[in-house]
Amino acid sequence: MSRYLTGGFRTLRGEHTETALTVDGHLPGELDGLFTQIGPAPAGPPRMARDGHYPWFMQDGLLCGVRLRGGRAMWFRNRWIRSRRAARSLGVSPATGPRHFPYDSVNTNVIAHHGLLLALVESGCLPVELSATLESRRYTDLGGQLPRGFAAHPKIDVSTGELHLLAYSPLRTWAEYIVLTATGQVSRMDRVDLDGRPLLHDIALTPGHVVFFDTPVRFHLGAGMAGGFPYRWRDSHQARIGVLPRGGGPARWVAVDPCFLYHLVGAEETTGGGLIVRGLRYERLFDRRGGDPLAGPATLWEWRVEPGRDFAPARQLDDQPQELPRADPRRQGLPSRYYYAVTNDPGNDKYGLLKYDLHRNSAEHRRLDTDQVPGETVFVPAAGSTAEDHGWLVHFRYDATRDASDLVVRDARDLDGRPVAVVRLPVRVPVGAHSSWITAAELPGPEIS
Repeated sequence: MSRYLTGGFRTLRGEHTETALTVDGHLPGELDGLFTQIGPAPAGPPRMARDGHYPWFMQDGLLCGVRLRGGRAMWFRNRWIRSRRAARSLGVSPATGPRHFPYDSVNTNVIAHHGLLLALVESGCLPVELSATLESRRYTDLGGQLPRGFAAHPKIDVSTGELHLLAYSPLRTWAEYIVLTATGQVSRMDRVDLDGRPLLHDIALTPGHVVFFDTPVRFHLGAGMAGGFPYRWRDSHQARIGVLPRGGGPARWVAVDPCFLYHLVGAEETTGGGLIVRGLRYERLFDRRGGDPLAGPATLWEWRVEPGRDFAPARQLDDQPQELPRADPRRQGLPSRYYYAVTNDPGNDKYGLLKYDLHRNSAEHRRLDTDQVPGETVFVPAAGSTAEDHGWLVHFRYDATRDASDLVVRDARDLDGRPVAVVRLPVRVPVGAHSSWITAAELPGPEIS
């Protein structure tokens, strides 16, 4: 049986609303917002599970969230995105609105921008607008502004409030670089020609550039038609870094050694006009039938992009297997000192948390108990402080001993210490894709008590 059908990945049955939540410790009063996780989980029986293979990435989108306010955990909810397939399984009506893509399961990330809470997916399908209580309101192209859905990690420039994103689809051999103003209007849309149909999961932002990887993982129609994840490794494709000038102009392509990345830690500009790009590198992925999306390991690497050079050399900075890097959101587009990640070794059920110091090239580790699996860890800065590690690390944690989950709040400066607070949840939160902290000011109205 696939590991994505067992343990912490096992899906949750039914939609729950829980308000009687027990808190161990003391929730910081300034944590006023909604902590969410979204990930693939079938609303009905698991689909396309056979011969030990199970396309986890292709399942329905499940949202889980806890509302924190005034030192209390107000509620926990889980809701499936109302795609056509999930709605049939649940016996409800699907969400209204355009899709711009035949496959409408949305299961990868949640962002807030200009009063909207949006769920995103890689496939090319448009985002889903959510309520403050995680209900699917509608699929949206933002009033006709979006040609198609965008990659799962758009980035907000904190100095301008602009949202920078790549919109792409496996049905096309190009993408669009789109900028949305702080008021939600498209201010630019530039075509980016691609050599085929790559998987473009993440981007990095600097004051002058948008950076992304184009790797040998390419769209594979036959794999999708056979019920698997529709991407495969292709040796013939040259891995490369794409550098887009934020002021306009064509992409610059710089070759790199073969690799794959889901997530970039970040990028920064050098005094000589170059770039330092850091990310979590897989040597090779999706090269076999079944396409295990986490066959890893991924480790921290750095690439140097220099003016006038068509190849970027790389070096490994750390050998700890890790994924889901998150940093201080106030440093988006600027050099950061710290980031936080989940650690594990593929095939090993020992998970942990990591705090990496890019100035010292060293890491702090927190090992979890064997029966515990953490979700993505989000850094929430402390009010009134500019320090990148003065704040809280918030994450879901599955506990196999009681087959339920917790919401954990930790002091970012005391990774190995006891949690500041643990919200005990009466249900499981299956291991998902990405987590988000949405402040109360970012939540769309109306909001219930």
